[in-house]
Amino acid sequence: MSTCPHCKGHLTDSHRCPRRPGRVAAELLAAAIAGGVAGLVLVALVDPDRQIVQAESVAILLGALAGVALDRAVRR
Repeated sequence: MSTCPHCKGHLTDSHRCPRRPGRVAAELLAAAIAGGVAGLVLVALVDPDRQIVQAESVAILLGALAGVALDRAVRR
């Protein structure tokens, strides 16, 4: 059986090289940033007068967590 020239794994019909850790980290970071921005936009639409205290922080955190969770769910 031959080996893959990139990852040195077994080269079968369904072989795919594993993703590199840097790329995985970049994807997670992008998903977290996108989720945080989406949460911030949602708070800006719901509370334009900024009456809810600390809503932005909570929305950014929950949006980032939701973005990462969605990214992980889609990847599996």
